[in-house]
Amino acid sequence: MNNIELRSTETIKAVDNEKMIVEGYALRFNTLSNDLGGFVETISPQALESADLSDVRCLIDHDPSKVLGRTTSETLSLKVDDEGLYFRCQLPDTSYSRDLYENIRLGNINQCSFGFILDEDGDTLERREDGLFKRTLRKIKSLFDVSVVTYPAYNDTDVAPALRSIEAIKEQEKEELRKREQEEKRKQTKLLKMQLDLLNLK
Repeated sequence: MNNIELRSTETIKAVDNEKMIVEGYALRFNTLSNDLGGFVETISPQALESADLSDVRCLIDHDPSKVLGRTTSETLSLKVDDEGLYFRCQLPDTSYSRDLYENIRLGNINQCSFGFILDEDGDTLERREDGLFKRTLRKIKSLFDVSVVTYPAYNDTDVAPALRSIEAIKEQEKEELRKREQEEKRKQTKLLKMQLDLLNLK
């Protein structure tokens, strides 16, 4: 079962034309996402406390063949602060990096995405009054990439673990409703029987 999740998130900016450095927040705490397909999402400030950040890559569109930086080579640095996870990446001197940097500098490309795996029981779900579920990421097991994305989008694969959890809750709610209906029918049947018994006594 695939537990890898992808999220498109914050904006990035070009900060050093000579060294081709880009930086920004890969994720922010306590901010509510847009509707991700039946649920919204927020990240707890404690979510990264035990996360494995030892070998994270910076990629283009999550494509492992287009590496921009890596923490182990010190071309990608990550810093967790009160706002979220800040990253700074010095791009390599390659044709695709130069093209990308120019697009970032011009504002044609200005968003990033991150790939992660949650720890077991690393999230909570609650149903809001508007019917949407609110998912809170409380414990991320590992962050494996920060990607510059040309067209951020969510699909069923990106959010599959969350959708599985929501479906499980919906099934549980259906089962609880079925049990309540059965109990109500049982009570009605018992009441009707008592009424019939009283009529027979007269």
